Amino acid sequence: MEEVLERTEILVRTMAQRDLADIVRIDSISFGHARPRYFEVLLERSVQVTGLQISLVAELDGRIVGFLVASLYYGEYGIAEPTASIDAVGVEPELRRKGVGRALMQQFRSNVAALGVTKVRTEVEWTDFDLLGFLAREGFSPAKRLCLESSIDPTKT
Repeated sequence: MEEVLERTEILVRTMAQRDLADIVRIDSISFGHARPRYFEVLLERSVQVTGLQISLVAELDGRIVGFLVASLYYGEYGIAEPTASIDAVGVEPELRRKGVGRALMQQFRSNVAALGVTKVRTEVEWTDFDLLGFLAREGFSPAKRLCLESSIDPTKT
């Protein structure tokens, strides 16, 4: 059985600008390529509009090993309940299934519960079985709402 870290070994704190390079590095391992501008925008938004964003990092022995970025909504698509949406989450590959993601989720749930949030949503690639498994272990299940998309061909508008 794999060793799971004690929750007290993992420091979860608010994300800071200085964390950007580590977040991009961790994300690029999972996503397949670096998305620095995506995380720059998320960090800018979390600093400027703190009431609508929760951004956390997990540290182990002073090193960033995971992150979670979420947005808060006080009504969307005509639903008036406060909700949170996980925009991005990532953990160092060698530390997956060791409690880092769970520590991030515990702190995140504590933060949003204090704000009156009653639902958390996210979207996942259908084939990302590792992330789907993690979210299932964290109590997520398919929503009753269906996410739809449409491609737009700019040559035909």
